[in-house]
Amino acid sequence: MATRGSHLRQAVSIGASLSFAMAIGLGWYANRLRRSRWLETDKEQNQETTHSVINHFSSLILDPETTVEEANKRRTTSYYLKMREAHHKSLVLGVYPSRLKKLRKKEIDRTLSYWNKGNQSHRTIVCMCDEITQKLLSNARRLVLAPLQYSSDIDSLSAWIPDLNIIPKEDMHVTIALPWWWHTIRPGNNELTKKMANRFKQTLLVEFHYGFQIELERIVLLGGKVLVALWRCVGERETNDGRVIVDRHGANIDPMVWLREEIVRCFITESPDQRRQPLTYQHNKSEGDKAEENAWQHTIMQRTPGMGKPGSADGFIHTTLCRLPLDCLSSKDVELDELHRLCRELSATLNGHRMVVDKYRFIETMGEGGESNPCYKPIYDEIIEAPARHEVHIDGTVENRNAQVSDVLERHNTIGPSGNFWNEEVVAPAPSTDTQSSGTTLSALFEPPKK
Repeated sequence: MATRGSHLRQAVSIGASLSFAMAIGLGWYANRLRRSRWLETDKEQNQETTHSVINHFSSLILDPETTVEEANKRRTTSYYLKMREAHHKSLVLGVYPSRLKKLRKKEIDRTLSYWNKGNQSHRTIVCMCDEITQKLLSNARRLVLAPLQYSSDIDSLSAWIPDLNIIPKEDMHVTIALPWWWHTIRPGNNELTKKMANRFKQTLLVEFHYGFQIELERIVLLGGKVLVALWRCVGERETNDGRVIVDRHGANIDPMVWLREEIVRCFITESPDQRRQPLTYQHNKSEGDKAEENAWQHTIMQRTPGMGKPGSADGFIHTTLCRLPLDCLSSKDVELDELHRLCRELSATLNGHRMVVDKYRFIETMGEGGESNPCYKPIYDEIIEAPARHEVHIDGTVENRNAQVSDVLERHNTIGPSGNFWNEEVVAPAPSTDTQSSGTTLSALFEPPKK
């Protein structure tokens, strides 16, 4: 009898242990799925602290008269919300090694899907990053992705990022507009592209779209997948004592919002004298294909960053740095929390870096460079400069005021001689008896002066 009772207690104990282990396992698995998927409801997405500073900025409507300050409030609110959503994606699930290579080949085929068709192209307008910005963003990307210890070898069982998904430093750019999304190349395609490039050139000249500056806001791993640098505009404002300050609270019209609105207008509308006709895919279709034209939103509005549906424009300005292939990243689970942390640290470090937007590239590409690099082997490529800003003085002399914008490139470095910030090789300065060395590392800047 005692033996039976002992066996019964033992069975109950084993059953309880198994139940506890199953509960722990189910909890771990559920948490793993939660961290790897977008599971929040609309209520959770919109939930914010009781006293939100930025909540009401998300409803601001951007138009051609929007000031720099207003547009920046709208776009930086959008950036913050995108960053907060990105942090929900903190884990990428591993894939069975037997399926990994097949999925990776599928990912490459998807990335090159338009190129593989052989008869598709799309047109885009970009502004290339200057050399200083290229170096800065390239190093930032290297630091963010370092914890992955990734490889471009398709047979690797560890983290894998194909070369196609990493934008070359020399191809880093800011997307201005997408006049024509992917389409089938037809006879007369090159002539149409030249016509569209001339239309953009005329818009810059007629509306006096001078060069302007943009300022780095933050670096974010959007959706745990796309590493981007996000920008804001800067403009002039006058203080009560008559001083002029150039910063994110400028009182002048936001140049990026205005430029994009004018590009859209010049391509989808005709001029009052009907000399300028629309240049969009919808308007170039045959009459029999225009049955649903009234319900159609032009792709230039759908695809141009920061525009979208009426009322939803957020002034988005970005530079794509890298795309992670989440469906086939690694054979093991990959934690993204460290990448998100590095993005926040780099945002705090690089926030405020400026770049001049005064030279554009009108590009037609067939997609050989992947889905984020139209600059790789384009079939049409024309550089179009913004009009020069001149000032005529009373004595008749003409001053080119663009110099006041372009010399910003010479005044980017404001943090002193901390050449070892990026862990790069440091070249020792030549010895000098006249001047005192400031050190080759950041810590050396804080050393007491030598007697």
